[in-house]
Amino acid sequence: MALFPSGINRDAQSAINDLNGQWLGNRQIRCNWATKGANSGEDQLTSDSKSIADVNNNFTENAKQKSNEDAPENNPLYRTVYVGNLAHEVTQDVLHRFFHALGAGAIEEVRVQHGKGFGFVKYSNHAETALAIQTGNGRILGGKPVKCSWGNKPTPPGTTSAPLPPPAAPGHPAAADLMAYQRAIAMSKMASTQALMQAQHLRQAAMGMGVGASQAMYDGTFQNVGASQQQQQQLMYY
Repeated sequence: MALFPSGINRDAQSAINDLNGQWLGNRQIRCNWATKGANSGEDQLTSDSKSIADVNNNFTENAKQKSNEDAPENNPLYRTVYVGNLAHEVTQDVLHRFFHALGAGAIEEVRVQHGKGFGFVKYSNHAETALAIQTGNGRILGGKPVKCSWGNKPTPPGTTSAPLPPPAAPGHPAAADLMAYQRAIAMSKMASTQALMQAQHLRQAAMGMGVGASQAMYDGTFQNVGASQQQQQQLMYY
């Protein structure tokens, strides 16, 4: 007499045939009919329970291993420092100077979320980022200790960026301001040169008019000056 109806037996045998020898996690599973008898059934149940526990443990260990491999401190694709607890007056230039002074490596990008108290600093590789986090965490910036940790997003593979130039020192003009200042000086020199050339042309023209014309210009100018002085004396008298 069959233990189960023939349809169930066929389904069970089909499941055994399909699953026996398959891999579950890093273990190969074995499927077969349960052994008859009370004691053997208990032994089989104990063995099955142990196998299930081993599989679960392997799954847990594999998940932990994969989680450790994907963690930012172990994944070379993570190259960004998250900087928290920033004072409101901290700008991108201030944050750039702060991390540049740490000397951890080449900085490719600096961003500050104004009004939110945090920002990001991206380095050229994973090792430099780790050093910046270790060196910068807890240091005082704007009267507050900054909190440095790994950014929550990895850099896509193949992404390349040029390092930023060194930041300008406090109180020193930026490159754009310096160029504008130099341009203004050049334009002022050009205007002075043109005024000087125009004055020379007028002088040469006056000399070409002859002595008589020069004398008439002098006399007219002298008379105008004398009349002006006489009017001022009359006003003072009255």
